[in-house]
Amino acid sequence: MESLNTNQKTLAWLNSARGISHGKISKLLEYFGSPKEIWDNFQDEKNNLPFLKAETISYLCKSKNHFEEILLQRLHKEKARIVTIYDKEYPIKLKQINGSPYLLYYKGSLENINNISIAVVGSRKATAYGKWAAEKFTKELTEMGVNIISGLAVGIDTVAHKTALKFSGRTYGIIGCGINVVYPKKNEELFKQISIRGGIITEYPFDMVPVASNFHDRNRIISGLSDGVLVIEAQERSGTLITAGHAADQGREIFAVPGNIDSLYSKGTNSLIRDGAKITASVTDIIEEIHGLKEKVKTPPIDYSKLSATELMIINSIKEGRVTIDELEQTTSIKAGQLLSHLTILEMKGFISQIPGNRFILN
Repeated sequence: MESLNTNQKTLAWLNSARGISHGKISKLLEYFGSPKEIWDNFQDEKNNLPFLKAETISYLCKSKNHFEEILLQRLHKEKARIVTIYDKEYPIKLKQINGSPYLLYYKGSLENINNISIAVVGSRKATAYGKWAAEKFTKELTEMGVNIISGLAVGIDTVAHKTALKFSGRTYGIIGCGINVVYPKKNEELFKQISIRGGIITEYPFDMVPVASNFHDRNRIISGLSDGVLVIEAQERSGTLITAGHAADQGREIFAVPGNIDSLYSKGTNSLIRDGAKITASVTDIIEEIHGLKEKVKTPPIDYSKLSATELMIINSIKEGRVTIDELEQTTSIKAGQLLSHLTILEMKGFISQIPGNRFILN
């Protein structure tokens, strides 16, 4: 990025203070009225902000003068960018949830982030069944052009990201640490690949380590960016179920793959199904619930090559609009008895269907 607008530099400046939270930024915006007013008047009003700790105020005052220059250098070095809730590039779906992040850091591109997206999440200690299911569903969704959102954790998340990349799909990894921090370290190469075929996204400032409390908030972004959340495997108390909880609060569709009732890693998913999540045994179960996804299903062309000359004559007559027995008998010169026999066979083969009024249509 060559420069920052006022909203970007102000929110990034606030975000960089470790003692500040989303809620406190909300209070600052309520008090001042806009990011610009915060930037211009923070120094004068610093003694009227009892909700900020003294060390937070001190940090903000000291860091303000050269903040934009330092941040731009860091963004350039890390090949990262920032976007605020005030920018047109900010993800539309994320803007619609409660507690939308004011600022996102990202690597890669947000150009296609508003396309249909499904979060694929699950246990870090995935079973062979869970990994198989994650690969199957991710592959089929990717082939329909669906974005795959996940959390870049080991286990199901990693399988989802890798499968999306394998089949030339677009995937976004939402992390609970700074954009320059690779966690888990074993996924360093995966981070790089996702940055090329999608993006790495976080609301946390540079150098923020992945502390446990970050992941609860991170999960609301995973579900917030998605049209639906597919839970592959989950224990009864897990971060995966927290993501599902955020999805429910945000009005997102929740899909759960059923598992062995005796498996520790299926107790969470089976509980979701009991509580109303859609039981998901095939990608069709997802297609039925996500607006706009049915149109993405590619219907293969019908192969008429193995039909006889007589059968093709009947098919062509139906294509031309001759759809009753009398019309077909007239155009094909096939006697009624033989014609009915051919029509029955074509119907059994799935090429045609009979509708009320003794009429026939192509499937």
